Amino acid sequence: MAVELIIGPPNSGRTGAILEGFRAAISRDPVLVVPTLDDAERFEQELTSADTAVLGATVCTFDRLFGLVAAATGAPSRPALTKVQRRRLAREAVSRTEGLRLLAASARRTGFASALEELLSELQSARVDPDTLRERAAEAGPYEGEIAALYASYVDLRTELGLADAHSLAADAIAALRAKPDAWEARPVFLYGFDDLTVEQLELVRELAGAAPVAVALPWEDREVLTAARGELFAELRELPGATVRELPADASNTESGTLFELERRFGDPPDEHPGAIENDGGLALLASAGELAEAEAVGSEIAQLLDAGTPAGEIAVVLRQPDALGPLYRRVLARFGIPAAVQADLELTRTLTGAGLLALLEAAVGARRATDLLAYLRTPGISSPSRIDWFERGLRRRRLRSADDALELWLERDGRELSEIEDLRRAAGGPELLREAARQARWIGEAAQRRAGAVAGDERSLELRAGAELERRLLELAQVEMPLEPRELIAIVGELTVPLWRGPTEGRVRVISPYRARARRVEHLFVCSLQDGDFPRRDSGGPLLSDEARAALALRPRVKAEVEDRYLFALALSRPRVRLWLSWRSADDEGGATARSPYVDQVRELLSPALPGDLELRDELIASEAGGRGLAEAVFAPADAPSEDELARSLAAGPPQEIAVPAEVGARLEARLAAAEAATAPARLRPGPLSVPAVLDAMRDKHLFGPSTLEEYALCPYKWFVGRELDPQTVGPEEEALTSGQVAHKVLERLYAEQPEEGARPTAATLDDWLARARELIAEVGEAKLPSARPDTGPTLRRVEGLVLAFLTDEAAADVAYRPRPELAEASFGFDDSGKPALMLAENAGVHGMIDRIDLGPAGEALIQDYKSGAKVEGGKGMLEKGKLQLQLYMLAARELWGLDLAGGLYRPLGGTSDRRPKGLLRKSVKEDLAALDPRPYDHLSDEDFDAALDEAREAAAEIIGRIQAGDVDRRPIGDRCPDYCTFQPICRRERGLPEEEPASDEEEEQ
Repeated sequence: MAVELIIGPPNSGRTGAILEGFRAAISRDPVLVVPTLDDAERFEQELTSADTAVLGATVCTFDRLFGLVAAATGAPSRPALTKVQRRRLAREAVSRTEGLRLLAASARRTGFASALEELLSELQSARVDPDTLRERAAEAGPYEGEIAALYASYVDLRTELGLADAHSLAADAIAALRAKPDAWEARPVFLYGFDDLTVEQLELVRELAGAAPVAVALPWEDREVLTAARGELFAELRELPGATVRELPADASNTESGTLFELERRFGDPPDEHPGAIENDGGLALLASAGELAEAEAVGSEIAQLLDAGTPAGEIAVVLRQPDALGPLYRRVLARFGIPAAVQADLELTRTLTGAGLLALLEAAVGARRATDLLAYLRTPGISSPSRIDWFERGLRRRRLRSADDALELWLERDGRELSEIEDLRRAAGGPELLREAARQARWIGEAAQRRAGAVAGDERSLELRAGAELERRLLELAQVEMPLEPRELIAIVGELTVPLWRGPTEGRVRVISPYRARARRVEHLFVCSLQDGDFPRRDSGGPLLSDEARAALALRPRVKAEVEDRYLFALALSRPRVRLWLSWRSADDEGGATARSPYVDQVRELLSPALPGDLELRDELIASEAGGRGLAEAVFAPADAPSEDELARSLAAGPPQEIAVPAEVGARLEARLAAAEAATAPARLRPGPLSVPAVLDAMRDKHLFGPSTLEEYALCPYKWFVGRELDPQTVGPEEEALTSGQVAHKVLERLYAEQPEEGARPTAATLDDWLARARELIAEVGEAKLPSARPDTGPTLRRVEGLVLAFLTDEAAADVAYRPRPELAEASFGFDDSGKPALMLAENAGVHGMIDRIDLGPAGEALIQDYKSGAKVEGGKGMLEKGKLQLQLYMLAARELWGLDLAGGLYRPLGGTSDRRPKGLLRKSVKEDLAALDPRPYDHLSDEDFDAALDEAREAAAEIIGRIQAGDVDRRPIGDRCPDYCTFQPICRRERGLPEEEPASDEEEEQ
């Protein structure tokens, strides 16, 4: 028996040679070994494509080949440890290994167990046992000695548990084949699509070569781009006993594009080996886009056009150097465009709704037990209704709950449904029982969105179901390993698990794959994407645990440098398309910052004509002019490039009407979408306008009574009033501390002036201490009713209230004025059912209700209206109305018209000021001397004529506002044409801050 090496460059017909030999050996039950299950499926289809039954033949991967050998030779066969089980043993091996010093800190970090498992797998694949590694490490150094100790600990633990892994079973199969080669019965073996073999695989090939004919197809010729990365494998196979070599030449007929054939033949070679430039026959296209999303959309648009032109989806592939990083983005974009795709990448399970939900549940039940973890779990789609959870979150925040147990009590109080999953996890003991319960919960969470209609839509539903099933499977695998497990370890394990974005046949789908998956398959059209410097090619960062020097010291196979490996993979990608190759990169990031394209783009472009200029700036300009793609300014596709009906609707709605050809079968479906898009983007709909729904207008007309602060808010901005007062969005968190402290201070002052602790209606220098003492008592009493004592901010809030009230009372005692508060007029209300006073009517159907903080009466019975303000800034004087202030004037009108009091004036009394607590308002000049002790501003005193005029103007303004409200006049109309800084509704109204609502017209426009 012997090994035949079928070598040749890409496009040399190696696939045909392998299939020809395989078909010729069909009567001897041959085995064809390929890199992936996808490749196995494709070759099975190709073998039966001629409607010929193929019996007694096997197409499989290397793992299956080891199993076939073991079955034929009677080698020990039992289930092998899965990857997650191996990682669990590696984590346990770390904890059992004593004397770690150099690796102690790293061993405590997330990801160490995963990196260690990969290294141990490599050592086993290299057929290096723990004793051999320990001997080599003794000469290498203490760091390598600790690696050897971890390896030995892993193997001892595996033996102790009576378990096997794929490598130990492979070793048994190789040994059994060596002992009984005839047991294989001379079945021919064919290897295709491999450009590298582990020592373990190479040993199996060596033993098989002694028992049966073996043929290996290699992409090989004596070119630097190939020899630097894969020269060692050819040399090792060539040295096998009896090895022969059949070399196939490159054949241009295997590629429809002459450009692609020449690019593959020349890339990586010295320029003088291939004189003359290559003419681009359309086989190569360039795409330069601004940002990751724009790049994915540009690629998706090109794919959509290929599909429209009749290219089968299975004949299109997208290559990403790191599919796990960008694969989810391409999955979303291609799904949005209606393109069937199989993204062959792994996604961290915690990035799925199911994985994040399970992690939050575990943290709430047996982990950190935080209230936020319970909330995150309940937010998982399908667990509960969003409205219930909103109110639950509101309660959490307002009560300042921190622990999951306190949050559970609140949930029971509000919802009444016990969360049995929490108790089920807590009842489970550590180890297998906890893993099995977590597995049950994982599947339940994954299926929850299906039970609640609309919780998760579209393709995401299948991903979430797969995530739940994957979690259940992995956790049950771990439960099969009888080892102790702490909840913290379980949470760490879940955080490291991944789920495939696609599982199943890829036939009829655009594949998004890594360069390694592209090795054994050719397609008509190939997109090589994310060609960024540092991405493809990657920057070499060395191995995670063993440096190149450490590998050399341990006599391990040298690692192929990242730049060498990626150059080889790119060269291989050039040979995969038969019709066209797209090279895609990002010219800018999502913020517009310049990014560097891969040097491979320039190296390919240098092979084409016209020649690139030597000047780098001119070179960039030429490449940019030749590249398609999407720029930062392209928010929508041009209609001709729109990859789907929805995208076409957006294109047409975003710009002026355009005459384009729309296929007849698309027109009917598109009509409704276009109408909706046009309505959604019409100028009248881009900004809020007057209310128009009849039922809403009727409701507005039925409103007759308003509070002064409501009218002030409308004056400040009608839209802010409508959202804040009428739509009334509920805040999730607690009220702001300043608002809470102001409410408590108002209540304390109301009771103080109603009770009057000592003789006299207001504090004086002699009675101040008694007033202060009673104020402290009331602060504690009112604060206890208003603020839960368990809240951590209750103490500081009450301290703030105490500071506000005591400072105000001190000011009062120092101001000796003849005006005295009347207890019966404290918190004087009007217009409410229990007020005893009617509303202040401003017009036939327009009135005001309210509650006046305090009315002081002077010697002649004239009234001084006082209103407490929690903030430090208050308004006064004739300009109050211009700033939208109406409350004080309306309160004075109510005192005059409802209580029949003569007016001295009204004052806002700021409670929050520290350096300047001067009152401001409107006062008659006649009381200037009487109120001098309060130190109001001189220009707040008005003549009787101006004073009465100010009240009349306020009445008219309030009546006008009520009329506008009743008419549904709601618009973005901030006072002074400037939005207040504290307004939080900008995301709703979408008015640009700092800009006028309409662009001022130019002089020329006004003249026209």
